[in-house]
Formats: sequence, structure tokens, C-alpha cells
Amino acid sequence: MLKTRFDLASLKLRVRQEWHFVMATFAASGVGYLGSAGAPIIVAALIEAGLDTQQAGDLGTVELMTLALTSTLVTPFVTRVSHRKLALGGASVAALGLLVSVMSETYFAMIVGRLITGAGSGLAISGANAAVAARKDATRIFALIWTMGGAITASLSAGLPSLVQGGNYPIGFGVLLVLCLAGLPFMVWMPPQPIGLDEPSAENQGEGSSGSGMDWSVFSPTALLALLGMFVYSVAEQALWNFGYYIPVQAGVPEEVVGGILGVTVLMGLLGGLFAVWLGTRLGHVTPIVVGSLVSLAGRWIFISSATTEWVFVGGLLWGLGFYFVTPYQIGLVAAIDRHGRVAVAAGGAMNFGYAMGPAIGGRILQNLDPTAFLVVIVSATLLSLFLILPLALKLERESRREPLAEPVAQ
Repeated sequence: MLKTRFDLASLKLRVRQEWHFVMATFAASGVGYLGSAGAPIIVAALIEAGLDTQQAGDLGTVELMTLALTSTLVTPFVTRVSHRKLALGGASVAALGLLVSVMSETYFAMIVGRLITGAGSGLAISGANAAVAARKDATRIFALIWTMGGAITASLSAGLPSLVQGGNYPIGFGVLLVLCLAGLPFMVWMPPQPIGLDEPSAENQGEGSSGSGMDWSVFSPTALLALLGMFVYSVAEQALWNFGYYIPVQAGVPEEVVGGILGVTVLMGLLGGLFAVWLGTRLGHVTPIVVGSLVSLAGRWIFISSATTEWVFVGGLLWGLGFYFVTPYQIGLVAAIDRHGRVAVAAGGAMNFGYAMGPAIGGRILQNLDPTAFLVVIVSATLLSLFLILPLALKLERESRREPLAEPVAQ
């Protein structure tokens, strides 16, 4: 009887610790995702307020480029700096930047606000990525975080349009500020210090954490190709997402239903993330990355090329399913080769550089060319990213067959 009570108490403690860890890393990651989550609606409001598509795209690029630079520059220090301090400090700076954005009345003030927000977001998301990468079940945790983040994105897509009507962009930034501040209390649950600072254990050595002794690092050719692939995939994702509200409206889909379509399709796309949480690495990384990339490609193609509500919905559904399924596997793939989190943080930088370039590239294509050229760029980039990421996935899979990964199967 005593043993039963002891086991129950231990189980409750483990569940509580797991919950605290997930909520802390989700809150810190969410700071970096907020700008992207609200981008389509806020971009539409900025354009309605008088900016052209290029200016609106450049605002997103400024924020995300600063985020990417900050998260990349902090990479060498993630084994020495407290993950908790990175998250809390970064989120506080991001909140200041969002406050400046709310109060901005000129384009220059908007740029300053986005610069500050990007810098803080880069620190916060780096702390979260490094903390998750230190775990053996990193892919599952990343999938869970992305799925929870998608729920926030869906809510913003459905709720923001009615708040920012008439070009009322300060309200949009204000909502993001409230969400950022709401996450701060959860970040105190972040592990206070990095795990395994200077002396890698057997599970932290080698490519794939398989104990093979191979020195896989961010400078490995296959790792560099994978980082480039994540960059290219993210360029396509953010270029489309940033103008995901604008493109269907221009194609003739009623404006009042586009926000609802985005919200519903993202929410249903979370099924892809939940499936990734359940699947874990049962099928390795190759099959999930191939399937997720192709589903994402099909969804992007249909969404861009459609001019009816029904087909925009179908495209958005496939796009969301593919994105929320494949992204955790992409970052989980590189996290598996360095449990110290350095490569995962570098991957976050690569993704965020892609997210930063996406709005500027998308804005210029739409400003100077037409949706057909936009479609060609998005589809080509999605396919290219798959071929760049595959070599690392195949190599890791070969290593895991020789000596299975220590990562437990998600239940």
C-alpha cells in the first residue's frame, strides 16, 4: 500500500514537472511566433492604413531578420547562459518593442518597434530551443509546442480581422503585447541552467546521439544542407503566410470570410501537429519529412491558385496539415545531433532568417509581378527544401539502424 502511494506521488510529480517544462518552453517559443501568427491580419491592416505591399512586407522582414540575427549570435553561448534568463529577458524586451509598435504613428516608429521586438524574440526562442534540444524526446516536445502555437495562430486569424478593420493596426499589436505579457509568469518554470554544459555524455556525443562517437556539428556538410533547407522552406512559408489574407481577397474570395478560413484551416492543420506528437520517431525522420513536405507543397499550390472559398479552404487545410506536421521533424532532426542545443538554436536562426526574407520577397513579387510568379517561387522553394534536408535525415536513419536512438517512443 505504501509502495502504491509512493508511486502515485512520483507519477504526479513527473506529470507536474513535464507540464511546467512544456508550458515554460511554449511561452518562450510563443514570443518568437507571435509576429508571424498575427502577420496576415496586421499586414492587411497596415496596407489599409496606407502602406504598400512592399512596405508592409519590409516591416515583417525587419522584425524577423533581427530575430534571426539575435538567435544566431547567441548560439555559441547557449551552453553557458541560463535558459530561464534568456527566455525572461528576451520576452521582456519583446514586450517593450510591441509597446512601441502600439504607439507608433509613423513608418520609422514602426521599424523601431519591430527591431526591438525581433531582438527580444530571438533571445526568448533561443532559450526555449536549447532547453528542448537537451531532451531525448525533443521531436515530440517540439511537435507539442508547435501544435499549441498553432491554436494561438488560429484564434488570432479568426479574431483579429474584426478588431483591425479600417486599418486599426495598433489594436493588432496590442493583442500581441497582451499575449506576450501573459506568457511571462510561465517562463519561471524554465530550467534555470543549461543541461550538460561542458562535458558531453555518451548520449550527447556524435551525430544522432546514438553514441557512435561521430562528431556531427553545425559545420557538417549534411547539417549545413539541412539548415539551408529549413531556411528555404521558411522563406516560402512566411512569404505565403504574410500575404495569406491579401492573396485570396485579390483573387475574389469575400474579404469577410478569409480570416475565418485561415483560422479554421490552421486549427484543423493542428491535427498534423497532434499526429506528430503521437507518432514521435516511430517511422524515423525520412518518411515524416517527405510526406509532410509534399502535403505542404500541395496545400500551398492549391491555396495560391484558387479563387473560390471552397478551394482556398482545401488548400489551407493541406497547407496547415503539412506545415504543423513536418516542422517539428525538421528541427527535431537537427536537435538529435547535438543535445547541448547549439545546432537546434542554429536551426532556429536558419528558420527565422527564412521567415525574415519571406515577407520582403513575397511583397516584391506581388508588387512587381503577379500571383503566377508567386506560385512558381513558393512551389519550387518547397520542393528544393525537401531535397536539401533529406541527406541528413537519411544519414541519421542509417546511424540509428546500426545503434538505435535513445529517444523513447511517444505514448
